[in-house]
Amino acid sequence: MRDLVMLIGFLLMFLPIFKYPHIGVLVWCWTAMIVPAYFLFGFVEAVPFNKVVAVVTLLLWFFRVGPGSIPWSSSTMVWMAVFGILGTISAFNGIGSQESALKEWEKFAKIIVFAFLVTGLITTKARIEALLYAIYLSLGFHGVLEGAKFVASAGGHSVWGPAGSIISDNNHFALAMVAVLPIVFYLYRQAQHRLLKYALIGSSLLVMLSVMGTYSRGGLVGIAALGLFALLRTNKKLKYILAVFPIVVAAIIFAPDKWSNRMDTIATAETDSSFMGRVVAWKLSTLIAMDQPLLGGGFHAVQQFSVWSAYSRKIDQLDFIPTPAPDPYASHAAHSIYFQVLGDMGFLGLIVFLAILASAWRNASMVIEAAKKRPELRWASDLSISLQYSLIAYCVSGASLSMAYFEYIYMIFAMLVILRRIALAKPAQLGKSAWI
Repeated sequence: MRDLVMLIGFLLMFLPIFKYPHIGVLVWCWTAMIVPAYFLFGFVEAVPFNKVVAVVTLLLWFFRVGPGSIPWSSSTMVWMAVFGILGTISAFNGIGSQESALKEWEKFAKIIVFAFLVTGLITTKARIEALLYAIYLSLGFHGVLEGAKFVASAGGHSVWGPAGSIISDNNHFALAMVAVLPIVFYLYRQAQHRLLKYALIGSSLLVMLSVMGTYSRGGLVGIAALGLFALLRTNKKLKYILAVFPIVVAAIIFAPDKWSNRMDTIATAETDSSFMGRVVAWKLSTLIAMDQPLLGGGFHAVQQFSVWSAYSRKIDQLDFIPTPAPDPYASHAAHSIYFQVLGDMGFLGLIVFLAILASAWRNASMVIEAAKKRPELRWASDLSISLQYSLIAYCVSGASLSMAYFEYIYMIFAMLVILRRIALAKPAQLGKSAWI
């Protein structure tokens, strides 16, 4: 029955794409992050919903709208194009298994193409907010579901993401939920209907509880980073502290002992085997980049045992940071968005990746500044601030997680490009359609 409902629902979403190609972006987003196969067990489980939507949407965009719709004037788009090209060259010239590298490259390429498609089709306020709801109803849905399980189990449920997805790991899931929270708060501020507001604020609480249910230290660090960023931004710092302090105290008091014990290990990271294992992976990723500074080792090179084993024997080159010996029996992930790109694409790839992040932040700042003189752009300013919060969570929590190629973040890059184009254009240039 569940499979039949999913199939009918998908067809209802899919058919309008032929008339309105931008709906394809929304369905592409939803199918990518809801991970339909995770909830299905019958004849529909093997249907590649996301690939079908991707192919059809790309064809419709190309023949009806065209590549000319991409805002190449934004440096973000140029950097992402360079990143895509560099990743492609690296994938075909890696030092590990090319089969493994190309498998990861396929995912990477799809993410880059999707980001470009977003900038070409999601061109108005209404479409941007529709995309935000697609994110909320897919990525946010997992947080609501897991948060509800955590509450129902009185804190006994351990939260993990949908199997087979980039957020299947508890730490990855925590980062995703922290990064999506600012979007939920933006939608809450924009919502007009009272019931919708209640639904959004209630779901945001469940998403926060799902972060607690992951028992992820990175999740806590991400939330702390958001709180600190909010403190730095506000002009009413004392009121902010007085409002937040009781919430923090209540969270500490009512948190399960398992969570409290796990968070206490943050203070002793230098003796924690999990954290020190990450430092070892960072060292090996750096060694790979030192040997291949322009192209790196290819996607997931450090995770391939042959590469891990070879560079483990060179780890003494970086012995200025004391770490235990690498695991001789199994390879490990890079455990950092920065070192992941460094190992995959070398120092050049890392520079480009950081340039994308910096240009995205700059786009948000430009929108915020432009909105000061144009009240009709208040919504764009509010959204840009929310997206900055998401970037903060990603950059801080991502420092210890392999999530450099996370779809949601590239959607943020694309949305900030769109917001910048809207903010810098004159109302007469955009026309009425740009605001609906």
